[in-house]
Amino acid sequence: RQIDGVDSVHSDNLAGATAATEHLISLGHRRIAFLANPQTSGYFDRQRGYLAAMAAAGLEPHVVASHYSRTKAAADIAPALALPPARRPTAVFAHNDQAAMGVIDAMSARGLRTPDDISVVGYDNTPVSRTPGMQLTTVDIHGEELGRLAAEAALRRLADPDAPAAIVASTPTLIVRATTAPPPTLP
Repeated sequence: RQIDGVDSVHSDNLAGATAATEHLISLGHRRIAFLANPQTSGYFDRQRGYLAAMAAAGLEPHVVASHYSRTKAAADIAPALALPPARRPTAVFAHNDQAAMGVIDAMSARGLRTPDDISVVGYDNTPVSRTPGMQLTTVDIHGEELGRLAAEAALRRLADPDAPAAIVASTPTLIVRATTAPPPTLP
């Protein structure tokens, strides 16, 4: 994350969240929920990107407060999934891949399938997102690149302790897999 006054390497969460939300909008989704983890420093921009993309499309945002765990995410999204089909979200953008897995768990408990009933997007591109049978659409923060950039920043700091603080941003990439599709046609 970006921290003023110190060397900082971070992923551009605003760009990643905007891309994820715009992907769902481009598929035709209009009722997109954002499953938001606690709004702590470093993660504000994921919600900001979602809200900006929804506003730009003239759509009403639906933010569901949650936490980092899969189990908590499943419990927190359950009320939205219990809404009648004409009112429930047709897509959920989760703050991270673990929360996205919780959404899919909650869907399964209600007999809903992704992407046939509800599309799901995660964030971080963790190994679980790529498992056979899952193939979660997610935002890749390029963790290895972030690590390399952080190591380079540390080496620069060792070489020149008095240099101005360096701020390095990495641009994430949306990885479209099997959990997103156009919204279902309602009767």
